Amino acid sequence: MNKKGAIYMAELIKRIEQRKTLLIEALLAKGVYKTSDERHLYDAPLKVLEDEYKIVINRPNNETPSEWMT
Repeated sequence: MNKKGAIYMAELIKRIEQRKTLLIEALLAKGVYKTSDERHLYDAPLKVLEDEYKIVINRPNNETPSEWMT
């Protein structure tokens, strides 16, 4: 990999980690501490976190996480 490629990869990894952090913070604020398949949020890949976030924002407001996660 050339220097430009290495810089691009480093920036991509940085942005992915930033996105994961934002999603984790948003999920924690909504009372979600694990993914639907019982993984800790910090262990989940970006795609799983994005999917979990979509579930949370689309659920009815009156349901608690234990009601919609089961």
